[in-house]
Amino acid sequence: MAKVLYTNANLLDGTNPAQPGSSVTVEEGRIKAVSGPGASAGGSHEQVIDLQGRTLMPGMVMGHWHGAYANYGADGGSQAFSGVEQAFLALSNVQLALDCGYTTLISAGTHYNIDVELAQSIEAGHATGPRIISCSRNYMPAQDAASTMANEELCMTSGPDAFSEGARYDLDRGVQIIKIFASGGHGAPEGMQMTAEEIQAVVDTAREYGARVRAHVSGRQQILDCVHAGVAIIDHGDEADDECIEAYLENGTFVLPSAYVLLRAAELGGNTFGFRNDMQDFDQSCALLPRLVDAGVKLVPGDDFGVWQIPHGDYAKELVCYAEHANIEPLELIRWSTCYGGEMTGVGGLGTIETGNHADLLIVNADPSANIDALTRPDNIQAVIKGGDLVSGSLPEPLAAASAG
Repeated sequence: MAKVLYTNANLLDGTNPAQPGSSVTVEEGRIKAVSGPGASAGGSHEQVIDLQGRTLMPGMVMGHWHGAYANYGADGGSQAFSGVEQAFLALSNVQLALDCGYTTLISAGTHYNIDVELAQSIEAGHATGPRIISCSRNYMPAQDAASTMANEELCMTSGPDAFSEGARYDLDRGVQIIKIFASGGHGAPEGMQMTAEEIQAVVDTAREYGARVRAHVSGRQQILDCVHAGVAIIDHGDEADDECIEAYLENGTFVLPSAYVLLRAAELGGNTFGFRNDMQDFDQSCALLPRLVDAGVKLVPGDDFGVWQIPHGDYAKELVCYAEHANIEPLELIRWSTCYGGEMTGVGGLGTIETGNHADLLIVNADPSANIDALTRPDNIQAVIKGGDLVSGSLPEPLAAASAG
């Protein structure tokens, strides 16, 4: 693999403000060196690519991913698809995510073990796509014996032992995350509720396999039960209060507000997923976000893309939503999408541009830290690089091989 120097870059390293005039050296799929404005990159390079002021930033991380969804919840949506149809749909969606600048996807639940097998296919070179952190089917509490069921799409059960047994089934097939429904979601905290003992049983079982648990949860008490049990990722978390925020910080919990779907549901009408009042719930989520940011909670973007209100491909519109409605600064949103997302993967070397990290990079024909909306325009995504290889778009023409200083 050639040693490549990207020079004259407007560098967004995933943490700091933009640094125009920077250079990054890539070799053997890793970042070999980072040189700040005016500094010499040093050494010889087989290729030198002048970015001419374009932004160079880490490949983005999608923290809440449903690869097998399309028009989900509407008539004819993917909820009616066979396992094979869902697998082909997932392949199409991961390729779309790559084109949009996402080099890593952290799943929030899939069916038929699709995540695991698709990740293996991509790793083996049989398909092109982002890195995938795989997730299980959904684990939900059964309301009574008659509602107990288990299939390739969900496990609805009750009692710590039954939840543990179900989780082992998915963990034995290679998933890296178990998804539980600890309470109802947006606007429905009083819905399904797992007991603290059931949550703990799933977390303990996952830990035996070196895996983690993420929870669909909005009710305050269930949030606390999840965090104290060791759930690593909280999806939604609408009713978090100061005690929950303190628990997040003490336990290093990642939080995904996933609130864009609420806005779109309100704009489009309809109430497919049981929201009690779409704008009320959306406003509640937006009011919470600045408090979480100010406290230092690590937030990561990702929403239920593929449900009928928010199609795959609209990923960056979630970031615009938080900028416009919760007054989150673009640079902070970039941190969510890169640095914090990289940390949430549990895989070292992702999410920031620094020496030794994976060379997952995005070349953008604009500065997203000045205008986050730039990431919503496909023509702004000049090139997507994963592990040092161009996987989407095109690079500027390289200069002649050169010695840089």
